[in-house]
Amino acid sequence: MNHVYKKFDAHTVCQDINLEIQEREFITLLGSSGCGKTTTLNMVAGLEDATSGDILMRGERVNDFSPVQRDVAMVFQQYSLYPHMTV
Repeated sequence: MNHVYKKFDAHTVCQDINLEIQEREFITLLGSSGCGKTTTLNMVAGLEDATSGDILMRGERVNDFSPVQRDVAMVFQQYSLYPHMTV
């Protein structure tokens, strides 16, 4: 992630996120409730669009890729449905 921002209306949820994860590297996102952890993961998975900045995977910009094209899996804390899918 390079200089990624996410805003909901006038409220900035994620500000200037820069993150590089190497292949097979394990990381943990820690922070207080409401600090943007889930929003950050949703942007990586393609479930939320970044307001600005670049999301790269294997050196390729994936901002415009669908969740399926990104090949990222999410495990939710509570049962959840993907908003981009229909019944």
